[in-house]
Amino acid sequence: MTDKRIKNEQWPVKQLMSKIDNKDITKPKFQRKKKWDTLPKKNISPNDYAYIKFLYDTENSVHAITFGQESNSKGIFYSNIDGNNRINAIKHFMDRPFEIFSEYLSDLFKIFDGINSENILKIKDIFKSLSYKQIIKMKTPAKFFRQENKYPLFEEIREKEEDIEQEVEKIQKKLMINESDCFDDTVKINVNLFEGYNTDELCKTFEDINKYNSKLTETELLACRLHNICNFTINDKPFETELNECIKEYYKDKSIKEVLDCYEFEEENINAHDFIVGFQNLCNQKYYFIGKTDGDGLSLFFKLWKALHNSFIDTFTTENINDFIKKINYSCDILKDTISNIFTDNINNKLFNNSCQDKLKTLKKNNLFIIMSSIIGYKNKNINNDKIVTSLEKCLLYHFFVSDIKCKINRDEYYNIDEIHGMTGKSTIDKTAKNLLSNPETISNKLDTNLFNKLLNQLFSEMNTPYERKLPNGKNKNDKRRKLKFFEKTLMFYYYKGKIPTNMLDNEFSIEHIMPNSSEWDEELDKDRTGNLIPIISTINSQRQNKHIDLYKKTKEGTKFCEFIKDIIPNDEEYNTIIQHDRKPTIINNEKYNEMCHENEKIYLVNFINSLFK
Repeated sequence: MTDKRIKNEQWPVKQLMSKIDNKDITKPKFQRKKKWDTLPKKNISPNDYAYIKFLYDTENSVHAITFGQESNSKGIFYSNIDGNNRINAIKHFMDRPFEIFSEYLSDLFKIFDGINSENILKIKDIFKSLSYKQIIKMKTPAKFFRQENKYPLFEEIREKEEDIEQEVEKIQKKLMINESDCFDDTVKINVNLFEGYNTDELCKTFEDINKYNSKLTETELLACRLHNICNFTINDKPFETELNECIKEYYKDKSIKEVLDCYEFEEENINAHDFIVGFQNLCNQKYYFIGKTDGDGLSLFFKLWKALHNSFIDTFTTENINDFIKKINYSCDILKDTISNIFTDNINNKLFNNSCQDKLKTLKKNNLFIIMSSIIGYKNKNINNDKIVTSLEKCLLYHFFVSDIKCKINRDEYYNIDEIHGMTGKSTIDKTAKNLLSNPETISNKLDTNLFNKLLNQLFSEMNTPYERKLPNGKNKNDKRRKLKFFEKTLMFYYYKGKIPTNMLDNEFSIEHIMPNSSEWDEELDKDRTGNLIPIISTINSQRQNKHIDLYKKTKEGTKFCEFIKDIIPNDEEYNTIIQHDRKPTIINNEKYNEMCHENEKIYLVNFINSLFK
């Protein structure tokens, strides 16, 4: 057995590149995906450009890159423990230096721009894609183009051959160390080699190196902490097959644009980290509201596991694993049923262009953490599914309605009662989730009819802003229809859900104005008031255009439909006191118009609250 030892060496960049190109260095399973940007950004995050500039200045990596070293009959091989971003930056620079230092080509390209040729862009691309070795070894551009079997392209720039050669020499000097020495010969990389260490020990080394590194997220650290925890069995074999596919895709994704050979997942015993990561990604495929495992802090399913078991150590037992699968699948199904209860897919797609799904995507990781903790808490108490859906329906709608409030002061006041909005701070969110596991009903027990009444009246008061009819340019201030807020769509849907037979909801609908959109008026008025808007079956509405509302009733289908919603469509006599149709529809009584809108908004509101608190 090989004795353990740690060696410190210095490798020229050329030696490092040789080992990478020969595939002597691999990226292990627990190593994170490269994160550096190519160029600096405003947030001054680490990037290839800054690191390569540093190597030019110091001619030394200073901080060591760490490898596990293994010897066998085929040779010596290395596993990268620390320094993946730095390795990728060096390899990127050696392969495509002008993707990092594009400014070095500026003066050369100015020469090209002065040449009349259709192929200048092709010639520029050739230079952009040169490797470090190619540009350094380029004795003359003419010879290079001949060697690359692209000499006809050089003929098109030959008139500036001398200028081009001089500029290439300047670029070569910029890419040299002190204008004379090659970067890959001169720059030395400090290397720590852990010889005789097994995978678990290298895993621990990775954790020890990075545990105090604020740039490594807890999820990324868990890849090594949970590496050898795999003593559990998944009972549901079809589920396990799907899970394995998601884990395989996860590691494929981790290998994209990596310069080292990366770990590939095969059908094998999965560890605890793979289980959580694969399970969340599997749920992402099945439920659009569950995001993929992310690298921003602790990912959702890890947060849920920790809330349930308080720790990641000694908790991944067969019993806990299979219980977690059941609870998460149950939670996702309940949340999906709740969403369908708010907006059925049919209405959501046809009437509101998937706006409910879009709204669900605004839920952040911590929002879902709170919601799913509550669902699990309800399940632990054996609460009826319908009661859970009703509770979640209230808290989700409240949360989304509050987000529609324009005034931040008012919005924050309502958010104070919003359990799923979540207070800032990790400990507060974790405490809320733990409480919901024991007392799930607290997610919605403060949301009563009085609060929803107050909230909706607040929203109506913000939305119903009167406009003067004409601006100096002669256009109506609100000629263009404003977009409906989520709360308005919801009120309309709940109204129609209670009034319209199910078979009628299969039609194509459009949101239309009771008093036509093209109406004119004097003084101040808002033609887009919620109370002036109704969803109408498109075939019925097409017969009306901007004419009298009685045209809705000219067909059997229209008469039948209008009978269901007669409490919000004024009769002909009331309609005629508000608007007249001559050359163009003109609202003649603003006061009666506003009274109609107010009554309709009240009907929408009362119907919604009665439905929600049935």
